[in-house]
Amino acid sequence: MPNLLPVTLFAAALLLSGAALVHLCYRRPLLALLKALDAEQPLAGNVPCRLPTAPSMARLTRQIATLQNSNVQLHEQAVMDPLTGLGNRRMLEQRLEVALPISRRWMKAVSALMIDVDHFKDYNDLYGHQAGDECLIEIANVLRDTFRRETDIVVRLGGEEFLVVLLDANAMEATRLAEAMRGMLQAVGIPHRGSNVADVVTVSIGVSTTHSGSAFYLEDMIASADTALYACKAKGRNCVTSHTIG
Repeated sequence: MPNLLPVTLFAAALLLSGAALVHLCYRRPLLALLKALDAEQPLAGNVPCRLPTAPSMARLTRQIATLQNSNVQLHEQAVMDPLTGLGNRRMLEQRLEVALPISRRWMKAVSALMIDVDHFKDYNDLYGHQAGDECLIEIANVLRDTFRRETDIVVRLGGEEFLVVLLDANAMEATRLAEAMRGMLQAVGIPHRGSNVADVVTVSIGVSTTHSGSAFYLEDMIASADTALYACKAKGRNCVTSHTIG
């Protein structure tokens, strides 16, 4: 029977090719797996070889499958927001690294929506942090219902801030979708007695759009959307404001 160690080392290398977090989480179980395999290797000299038994092969297959499943789970955890299940900043950067060159090549406009929950600190102070978490989860659900295309990228940046990147969406389309999301959340009717904007939870949305096919940096787009968001707050919140980059 062929030596199993090279095959196992190859599988281990594939498992360890992800992010540093995955590498650290796999190091201990992989070392334990390789140590167990060492016990199955042929002995030196003229001593008869100890070939792996069927139970040991089955055990090895299960261990590798378990590590592969854990690899997938750890990768998902590394790019997902644990509270809302939306993507996080790392996922945004990974998706855009591939998507933006394609959008530029096909001369498509790209829009970013910076979304902030109005008076969310007052909501937490009034209803408690558990209710605040439930509110964020409901907002995430509204975002999923609004932005359904496979190319739509929806992430939670942190706290009460969310970001949506729309590939192949001009300023008019992005603003329309932003207004739809804002109106849908207000219609959900999450009570907010601490808001001076409405008696329910609302959001302000800053929209930033590039010219079709133009090159830009992600940070510039986020900064432009953030500027539009501050314009919303200056106008009294619970509204949408749009800017164009360039």
